[in-house]
Amino acid sequence: MRPFANEEWFSAILPNSNVPLSGMMSISGHGHILYIYENVDRYIQNAVAFVRMGIQQGHQTAIIESAALYETIRRLLSRQMDESQLALVHHIDREELYRMDGGFRSGVFMERFSRAVEAYQSQGLFLRTWGNIPLKDVQEISLELDAMEHLADECVGGNGLISVCAYDGRQISAAFQLALLRSHEYHMTDEEFVGSSLYLRRSDIYPSLAVQNEQQIDMDRSKQEASLMRSQLLATKHQLESFITRNLDPVLILDDHDLTVSVNQAFETTFGWTMDELVGMPGHSLPLLPDERAFEVGRNKTIITAGGSIEGYESERVTKSGVRLHVMVSSFPLHDAEDVIRGRAVIIRDITERMQAQELLIRSEKLSIAGELAAGIAHEIRNPVTALKGFLQLLQSGSTEKRDYFYEIMASEIRRIEQILSELLMLAKPQAVHFEAKDIRLLLEDVVTLLNAQAILNDVQIVTSFSDEEMRIMCEENQLKQVCINMIKNAIEAMPRGGSLIIDARMMKPYGRGVMVSFIDEGCGIPAHLLERLGQPFYTTKEKGTGLGFMVSKKIVENHGGTVAVHSEENKGTTIVIRLPLDGDRTGDGG
Repeated sequence: MRPFANEEWFSAILPNSNVPLSGMMSISGHGHILYIYENVDRYIQNAVAFVRMGIQQGHQTAIIESAALYETIRRLLSRQMDESQLALVHHIDREELYRMDGGFRSGVFMERFSRAVEAYQSQGLFLRTWGNIPLKDVQEISLELDAMEHLADECVGGNGLISVCAYDGRQISAAFQLALLRSHEYHMTDEEFVGSSLYLRRSDIYPSLAVQNEQQIDMDRSKQEASLMRSQLLATKHQLESFITRNLDPVLILDDHDLTVSVNQAFETTFGWTMDELVGMPGHSLPLLPDERAFEVGRNKTIITAGGSIEGYESERVTKSGVRLHVMVSSFPLHDAEDVIRGRAVIIRDITERMQAQELLIRSEKLSIAGELAAGIAHEIRNPVTALKGFLQLLQSGSTEKRDYFYEIMASEIRRIEQILSELLMLAKPQAVHFEAKDIRLLLEDVVTLLNAQAILNDVQIVTSFSDEEMRIMCEENQLKQVCINMIKNAIEAMPRGGSLIIDARMMKPYGRGVMVSFIDEGCGIPAHLLERLGQPFYTTKEKGTGLGFMVSKKIVENHGGTVAVHSEENKGTTIVIRLPLDGDRTGDGG
């Protein structure tokens, strides 16, 4: 395991303790033990020690293992035990126990395991089990394995067993390991044996693990409580170390003075700076933090210091080579033995590829909209072109009367064509994402200009009702126009026999909370049982729709810190309400 740069700080948070394993562990009552091993030789040695201690106490042991490894363990035991003692050792072929047609299922496994336990316990002897979990396709069956371990924990407690569940630490993720710790009272590695501080059923725990010599089992209560505390602290330390070093996402540790204590290998790989380059550096001075995101550090420290945590938000970070990454940032506090917050862990997940895929989807939808609007745009351009043609013919005829008036009208018609083509180009051409303050009323007017011809062709009248006061929002103009175009286009299509579409924009009450834009049509409406599926990819109420338009629009609004609500009644119409924060109200959460 990779050492931390500031061991003194980590010792203050989680006091260290060396806990020897060999021949010195004792569990009273029952125990469910998670064993994460890294070395097969150490795994075999610990299995032998576990069985030998059971035999010395008159326990029988069932070993769930492959035939080859079981023979190795039994051969080593035979050097120290006679045949009568070896008779207490039983083998269950793990391949047979875990093999199932149609994939692994926790319920089927527990039925088989419970039958085996009942058979051995019928002999009247205390039973301990040692199981090596096969890890083929572990990612696909991780949920079933987690469910199995929770069921096994109930079985262990109900039958008074001591049970070891061994996993190859080289094949499971840190996240899955943390999940397993919640269903096991104890955590064992190749070198140590401690209590699991993440165990979810502590109220049902029997007298805890005492890391000590078997001759000290009868130690007084105060020493036992002290041992429990040391074990829990040590377990927490190793769980934290394991979580940080094995995490596939970059992890950064800051102390209570906001100084960098450590980073993991994933952090170094993603951002390019080594731990030695960053240790001791204040959080707000870290080179991966863009200047415009520096405010996040102080704000998030305030959240963590107050005992809160940050679940995850989108932000940006910069690599050593200057590449800007889209990231998802989460953070949680780190406590010392007195439960005082001594720092925080920050997880920075690179979501650049996901964001690029999202942008590609948005561009694809924009092109689709442009194609669908082609007929209306052609009609809208043809009108001013016809007017221009007529005025040119008048000028060619030699008429000089009202020449200036003709020129003014022609210039006006040309500007109208330019505006329509600009809006169309906005849809068809990839745009750089750039947030800036815009008045939502002007944005809506541009969109109505583009779609008015489409509405006229479908006998739909667009009626606008905008508040007189300025409504400036911080937005990516092209993306929000795409949302409005999609909403208006859907409303037009929902009224095949014509009708009215009202677009209402006003401030939300009380003032300062944001703006509310409503699209109210008189169309066919959406049945109640279909409303809940609206926004799912590829789900559509239209014959030739893809279901992506509304989903993309909803995601764009959410990226702007807003929300989308749909109210609809079949055969009466649909109202879509978009709420967006005002310029200055939209803030990002920090890491």
